[in-house]
Amino acid sequence: MSIPKKATVASRTLLFTKIVAAIAQYLTAAILLEGKSLTPQALSAMFQAYLQAEHDLEAARLVVDAKKKARDDAYAPLVGLLPALRKSLAATYGEGSTTFASFGFAAAKKAVKSAQVVAAAAAKAKATRAAHKAAKAAPVPVAAPPVKA
Repeated sequence: MSIPKKATVASRTLLFTKIVAAIAQYLTAAILLEGKSLTPQALSAMFQAYLQAEHDLEAARLVVDAKKKARDDAYAPLVGLLPALRKSLAATYGEGSTTFASFGFAAAKKAVKSAQVVAAAAAKAKATRAAHKAAKAAPVPVAAPPVKA
């Protein structure tokens, strides 16, 4: 089995597991790799270190996934409660109060429209009214009654 150009974790793990097994079965003396003499035990330990690290990483991922799920499960009911809590606090203490602000909610701010936006809206409304007036004034075509044969 050759090392693929873009090895996946699964293919790399399978390859390294086979290498460790083959080292134990076939290598009995030290071999020379990249100018270094390596015993079968040292070579096997290098591959096993990777396999152990990969195993530990997968175990950590499972723990993280479980913790994320627990967090998401705890968050889900809060999403629906936040608007109701905000409204209740606003009704009880008022949006401008320090008590309301200490809960972390900010008072609602009214959007400020620029003069250009207001002018554009007025021009659009005027054009719409003119178009409706023109449509009302236009004669409505009447369909001819069906001819009896």
